[in-house]
Amino acid sequence: MPYNLASFSTKSLLDELSHRVKCSEKQEITRTILLGPPGCGKGTQSPALKYDFCACHLATGDMLRAAVGAETPTGLKAKAAMEAGELVSDEIVCGIIAENIDSPKCSKGFILDGFPRTLPQAEMLNTMLEKTGASLTKVIHFDLPDDVVVKRVTGRRIHPGSGRSYHTMFKPPKVANVDDVTGEPLIQRKDDNEETIVTRLQSYHTKTSPLIDFYKQQGILATVNADQSISEVYKQVTSVLPGKV
Repeated sequence: MPYNLASFSTKSLLDELSHRVKCSEKQEITRTILLGPPGCGKGTQSPALKYDFCACHLATGDMLRAAVGAETPTGLKAKAAMEAGELVSDEIVCGIIAENIDSPKCSKGFILDGFPRTLPQAEMLNTMLEKTGASLTKVIHFDLPDDVVVKRVTGRRIHPGSGRSYHTMFKPPKVANVDDVTGEPLIQRKDDNEETIVTRLQSYHTKTSPLIDFYKQQGILATVNADQSISEVYKQVTSVLPGKV
């Protein structure tokens, strides 16, 4: 469906044109991993990072669904595994990431969110990049205490139609449990309960936390204090991540 340009101000159109020109001229490639527990703010920071660094945002779940829907070669393998009731293998996930990294939308780099989750996955990603002569720019570790994670996740509320997110404590809607824009009811995702988040945190500490030392040894890890406002966390991230236009 084509955009109605008349609905945009001249300034917004010129700003967007200027940004696209800057992105086309950008020489520095940003290859970044966002690492941290659920609810730490990776997904919140990703849209601004994607825009300001001219990168693509690669979220594992979104990529997997898109690859299956588009019936790419790797997507077909993932679909077959899921239909057989099997877990999607690391090799398939890496294949889907490779398909995306090679696409035009990622020509200036990527913000990788939700992968890798384990040391074997991290090693596979390094090998995949090395084959193309590339390497990671930075791994941003979002440091957040477990008790804050639980508060953040259990208080999260979502508008199903748009994906708009709220929080009962940190970002409440104007009217409790109602979307600000449509007035429709908000929901709590099934996984956003204390029992589930505690289990997910245990898995994170067992499987994903070792990546902190892994990337620290490579000299590319930067840790930010994620227990701050969105704007303050963004300032920390951009202060250690090169390549902003």
